[in-house]
Amino acid sequence: MNSLLMISGGSLNTNKILSMSLINKIIKNALIAFTLGTAVTGCQKIEHPPLGDYPKDATQPGGPLKFYAAYDGINADSIRAQFASTDSATSYVQGVSGQAIQFNPVTDGLGGTSVYSFLIYPSANDFATTAQSFTFSFWLNIPLSKKDNIDPDAILALASTSNFWGEITVFADHSTGGNSDSMDFKIHFANGSGDNWDFANYTGANRLPHMYDGNWHQIVFTYDAPSLTGTLYQDGAQFDQKTNETIAFDGNASNLVVAGFEQAANIQGSYQDNGWMAGFPGAIDQLKFYSVALSATDVATNYANKQ
Repeated sequence: MNSLLMISGGSLNTNKILSMSLINKIIKNALIAFTLGTAVTGCQKIEHPPLGDYPKDATQPGGPLKFYAAYDGINADSIRAQFASTDSATSYVQGVSGQAIQFNPVTDGLGGTSVYSFLIYPSANDFATTAQSFTFSFWLNIPLSKKDNIDPDAILALASTSNFWGEITVFADHSTGGNSDSMDFKIHFANGSGDNWDFANYTGANRLPHMYDGNWHQIVFTYDAPSLTGTLYQDGAQFDQKTNETIAFDGNASNLVVAGFEQAANIQGSYQDNGWMAGFPGAIDQLKFYSVALSATDVATNYANKQ
């Protein structure tokens, strides 16, 4: 009897174990099926765009646009995210496209206020080392009330550690034009170890008209190295063109100074050593440097698009 009970009890326990094992297997398989179903369903809801269908940066590093500062509330170059050092006298105003940067007076250390605020960038990225043909462009706005008839006002300078006038220096020279809204406009370029002043004769009857009328004006300069041709544009139209011109950076490019001479960065002297130098008392927008010579059509298009 006891033997029968023991056998009977063992049989019952074995059946219970088998039943529980079967139940666990069913539950496990159900969970696996549910998980796989959820994963498949989730994957099916994802929409995959075609290869290459993604937004592209319009100003990619390595392209012909080497430096671009739009000045929309920030002084950074958007090609390589270089920020400028600045002082508290710069501010942002309505620009030709978005905002622009305004340069306001600061004490020059000599008791005057002829030196205006300026921006100093570490460089114009790789512009000076890659460009043979090139373009630079910007927009500026300055009223007649801020016209300087005493000192030259620097608009920008690509500094050189071996040339007093830098690789490129653009400035509005002091004027004897009185109340005329025309600008005495000059550009200096390095020519290897020397200088090229051939684009510094925009004075007298050859001044740039209406530059001090308080409106936005575009300035573009292009240099085509193969043809040795430099072209100056004002407001989308050719203002001057010269051939047989050699412009060659000297290999010692340094800071990019906006609204100042290179001496603002204490390169080849300082403002304290050159009391005749002044900054630009207006606003600047859309500063660009290219390693190609833009065509006349490109320049006109940028002007029409306020770029």
